Amino acid sequence: MPKKKILKNKKVEEKKVNKLKDNSTKRIKIKIIGIGGGGGNIIKELSKKLDFPSTKIDFNVVNTDVQALHVLPDNLKKISFGEGETKGLGTGRDVLLGKKIAEAEEKKIKNIFSDQKDLYILIASLGGGTGTGFIPVFSKIAKELNLTTLGIFTLPFDFEGKDRMRDSQKAIEEAQANLNAVLVMPNERIFKFAEESIPFNGALNVINDQLAKSLQGLLNTVYFSGLINIDWADIKITIEGVNQRAYLNTVQAKITDDLSAFTKDLLNNQLISYNFSESTNVLFNIEGGKNLSMQQLALISEKIHELAPDARIIFGLTQNSKLKNEIRATVLATGEVKKEEKKKQKLKPKSKPKKEVSKKKIKTIEDDLKELEELGVEINRRNAIEIKKAEEDAIKKENEEEDIFEIPTFLRKKK
Repeated sequence: MPKKKILKNKKVEEKKVNKLKDNSTKRIKIKIIGIGGGGGNIIKELSKKLDFPSTKIDFNVVNTDVQALHVLPDNLKKISFGEGETKGLGTGRDVLLGKKIAEAEEKKIKNIFSDQKDLYILIASLGGGTGTGFIPVFSKIAKELNLTTLGIFTLPFDFEGKDRMRDSQKAIEEAQANLNAVLVMPNERIFKFAEESIPFNGALNVINDQLAKSLQGLLNTVYFSGLINIDWADIKITIEGVNQRAYLNTVQAKITDDLSAFTKDLLNNQLISYNFSESTNVLFNIEGGKNLSMQQLALISEKIHELAPDARIIFGLTQNSKLKNEIRATVLATGEVKKEEKKKQKLKPKSKPKKEVSKKKIKTIEDDLKELEELGVEINRRNAIEIKKAEEDAIKKENEEEDIFEIPTFLRKKK
């Protein structure tokens, strides 16, 4: 066989292998499920901002409020729950009702999870009845089906009340026990970024924009091959297990000699409730043009190691022709939630019951005087009449002094 033909066949085989690799990457399927009204709104925004075809990402919204489902765009799959209980309306912030409806619709939930996606992302704004009630049930069923899951939840604003925050925290605790990892974004942190004059919807979009940017970075990491490649197995290793908190962030900036500010922004996403130092698994990918250097990769890796010295680090490097003089990095980190000590309940101190003490144990002043006399100390004793007279003299003197100060100053001086 001619040498040229052998070389040509070799190139064809290499192309086939590369094509298989590409196809295996493209076969990764992700389903994003928005639960409740808040979760549905987040999904709606993500479907607009994520730059991936619907064949790779399946967007779903579940809700008891049929009207809220109708106003969502047609590219989202809408699934109604509990029409017999709510007559197509919302749960009225009744968490127990939401949980009851979800538990009664177990078959429907299993059907949502039956399409064997590689990753299921559950998104909900906690504090209401549907999202807060549904999430524990969805997460429990997902674990029973042995699915790979990531939960992304927002917490209510402080002004919405302690009851809603307490219900939200309880839902997160239940979800963490079943989902692989949970990412928490408190709404209250929006105030650190949003201007005072910004409308309420605009403030909420701060979280949606940041979440979309971070998910886009993660999807880029999965779907685009790199010089140092990160595949789905790497991401699965990073989030496997249960009872984990997650950190996800993507930052893009101009390439400069000093990347300290860039790494600080990358590892300090203030919209996420997370202590990066507790990370046990860290995956990060860097995208850039041809001038992207290994030194930049090493700098970011060193900073991650400083903040989370015990973490297992997986890194990737991708050349992106669109990023000529820019660098973009995505970090996904997880760490097991440590068992917090039970908080001391702030209760009003109860008055201690008075102990009944026998008269024999009561030590009187008379006993002290006797002890002093026994030690040879001379005590000037007075009887009851003398003590009473002394008290009357003291009161009389005090009254006389008060009378003096009631007299005008100039008369007092004359006197």
